Amino acid sequence: MDRTTRRTILYGLFGSVAVAALFAARPIAASVQGPGGWQRLHGRWGHGGGGPEAMQEHVQIGVKWALRSVDASEEQQQRVSAILAAGLREATKLKERHRENREAFAAGLAGAAVDRAALEEARKAELALAEEASHVLVKTLADAAEVLTPDQRQALLEHAHRFRH
Repeated sequence: MDRTTRRTILYGLFGSVAVAALFAARPIAASVQGPGGWQRLHGRWGHGGGGPEAMQEHVQIGVKWALRSVDASEEQQQRVSAILAAGLREATKLKERHRENREAFAAGLAGAAVDRAALEEARKAELALAEEASHVLVKTLADAAEVLTPDQRQALLEHAHRFRH
């Protein structure tokens, strides 16, 4: 395989991941923040409602909308939906650790003296959590991209580019 072909494949893969990120990253990130984060973004599910089920529904709608534009089969739509739903569930599990990190950070600031060691530990824990969430996101997006053909991924990239502008 020559260098140009490898570069084209690499760019196509990265582009596919970026497109999938448009449809999956916000609900996955919101799941780490908790239901309030998603409601602040969209406010569609009312106060105190929504949560993971609403995010799952949003992902399903987004997947169908995006994949219909590239003539994805029903089987492809179902497989991508299942992959993104699993990624969302995995990311939702990180929410409690994020809350604990925020509480530890607040505790380090709230004492009679600022506890710099506790702040540093909370910072490191939050960075590790962000790294873990990033791995979940990239794995989910790569798995979803593999369901589509190269032509579908390219069409999805073009569609997302038009949609973004």
